[in-house]
Amino acid sequence: MIRTKTSLMTLSVLAAAVMTASAQAAAPSLLTRIFGDGNSTATFTGGATINGGVNYLASVPYDQNAGILAVYAPGTTEVGKEADQYMVVNIGNDWYMRTTTGYEVWDTRVPNLKPYNTKVLGSSENVVIGDLEAALGQSFDGKAVRVNVGYMTDTSPLVYSQAIQFTGAAKPSDSCPTGSGSLPPIVSGGKRLCVLEGNHTADVHLTSNFEYIISGAVFIGGDNRDSATLTLDAGVKTYGESGLDFVVINRGSKISVNGTPSNPVVMTSANDDEATATTRGQWGGLIINGNAPVNGCTAGTAVCELQGEGSTGLYGGNDAHDNSGNLNFLQVKYAGFNITPDNELNGIAFQGTGDGTLVDYVQVHNNSDDGVEFFGGTVNAKHLFLTGNEDDAFDWTFGWKGKVQYVVVITGDDVADQGIEADNNATNRDALPRSNPQLANFTFIGNANADTGILLREGTGGKLTNFVVQGFGDDCINIDHSATFINAGGSVNSLNGNLAMTHSRLNCSLNFREEAGDLFTVQGWFEAQAGNTTGNTGMASYINSATINALQAATQTDSFFDQVDFIGAVKNAENDWTAGWTYKP
Repeated sequence: MIRTKTSLMTLSVLAAAVMTASAQAAAPSLLTRIFGDGNSTATFTGGATINGGVNYLASVPYDQNAGILAVYAPGTTEVGKEADQYMVVNIGNDWYMRTTTGYEVWDTRVPNLKPYNTKVLGSSENVVIGDLEAALGQSFDGKAVRVNVGYMTDTSPLVYSQAIQFTGAAKPSDSCPTGSGSLPPIVSGGKRLCVLEGNHTADVHLTSNFEYIISGAVFIGGDNRDSATLTLDAGVKTYGESGLDFVVINRGSKISVNGTPSNPVVMTSANDDEATATTRGQWGGLIINGNAPVNGCTAGTAVCELQGEGSTGLYGGNDAHDNSGNLNFLQVKYAGFNITPDNELNGIAFQGTGDGTLVDYVQVHNNSDDGVEFFGGTVNAKHLFLTGNEDDAFDWTFGWKGKVQYVVVITGDDVADQGIEADNNATNRDALPRSNPQLANFTFIGNANADTGILLREGTGGKLTNFVVQGFGDDCINIDHSATFINAGGSVNSLNGNLAMTHSRLNCSLNFREEAGDLFTVQGWFEAQAGNTTGNTGMASYINSATINALQAATQTDSFFDQVDFIGAVKNAENDWTAGWTYKP
């Protein structure tokens, strides 16, 4: 049956995702095939997606549109030549070809293959289908689908891709998914509730026809053994009832959060309907343990491992590229729990998480401790929306070396600590690997009840570019501890770039916290670096003003970062990446 989907990703949105650098995920590589005599240096990437290429799926949920997004670079001798473009789809024993007028049955004979377009080839060509199932008029329910794309010029053979392969998931069962228990027939929002509890050493797949209670500490996989994956389809909602209800992804296991712009995954409190602007700490949160490097062990330790706060398991290892899965279009609301004053659960804790993990479009709202905290590791992220968090919005320690671009922090009106609290290691400020993240395009909107915009301390490093910080009650920037100053270079005249901030704007009643014993002034450090200014921002919200957009942005040299022409997180209302999928009271 061809379904009316609840999460429509239109062709235009898919195309925009290809043409801009909004998606962090790298499309799967596809081998290049040749039919006929000759060869080509063409390369192909592509996959099935439900959210414009933010991530790619091998199985498309029953109630979502199977979009196809492929990109190919024609061979160097073929660029600039006129070519016919082709696309074929295989479902079981049936073959279809995309033509100028739609899709037609294909007999698999190449001489009978029709093109869908003829054009002069550029250096990169995009193939974008918003809803392939609707375009074909064929149901994908429970079926395997294969899609090939390609082209042919007058002087080249038919050059085409290895097949993009995915399955259309069958209609979910009326019983709670395997791995989740069934509750009595209580409904929430018209859906039956299932319960997720205990330890899981087999995959658990949460489908959107149910909602889920998180009961107690839920562990996915053993510690680097009995590994499993927790999958949450677009539109899934989970509820925690107490601070001791939380989810832990153990080392070697994965979480796969596959939300969409119009159908995010929501992990929230059982009291979500009664929540107010001061509701926090209603459940524990999400913890992701990985095998990436951390500091804090005795020098010479072969594999540094640390114990997670709240008895959430071991984390750390020697694999910087460890993969703990993906978080895409996710809201985490009203989480965090103080087990003891120094043993706290955050909204999302990335504990030794590696850079093979994909984090893009994530909100943490009204958490009782930190919004996100990075305990070592190398995980990267884009598009974080951190709102109303009680302690620090963005926190790191124990040698985190990730990369992050596009972050909005809006402090709560009642209470907030730092926008950023940045540590290397509180007991050994020179511990290795030293915290040294690269951060770009952050906007911090503070208020009189918030403390410091950016607190850099405990020997941390870091490279901060394109920041806007305004309105914090104590100060915009504070640098603490001699080890931190020395890591920056020891003197304003000899800054070495290990702790750097450029092309940024500050606007607090006190921009710099200067303290006795500091090796140099924070103001001197800030003003000695390129593109930094202080003064009015003209911003009434997290969206840039004309004043901010007139300032010069930094040139990014790392391929992770999009090269943009603006500082701050959101250039204008037309490019507001928070729209649609985030919770805004």
